[in-house]
Amino acid sequence: MKMTLVVDTEDPHGIRDAYKIIGHFFKRVDTMGSTGREVKYSKIHFIKVLRTFAREGKAAVDRGEDPASLKFAKKFADEIFIEKHGL
Repeated sequence: MKMTLVVDTEDPHGIRDAYKIIGHFFKRVDTMGSTGREVKYSKIHFIKVLRTFAREGKAAVDRGEDPASLKFAKKFADEIFIEKHGL
């Protein structure tokens, strides 16, 4: 598909709309942008991950671990990435 987009530089609303249109098509076509380490979440899914992290943090405190450590956060993130996305 080919498209020509003409932009009136004196129309700020038109420029904004053109940017949205190009962004829409770029997201649909861009396959090179994903590095394999990039994951996108919806807001609801992100909230669910945060709740799970909080529960894991409470359990870690009971086991005597530090849930605020980088090691704990990395371990949790690795588990989520592997489980949900196979990364």
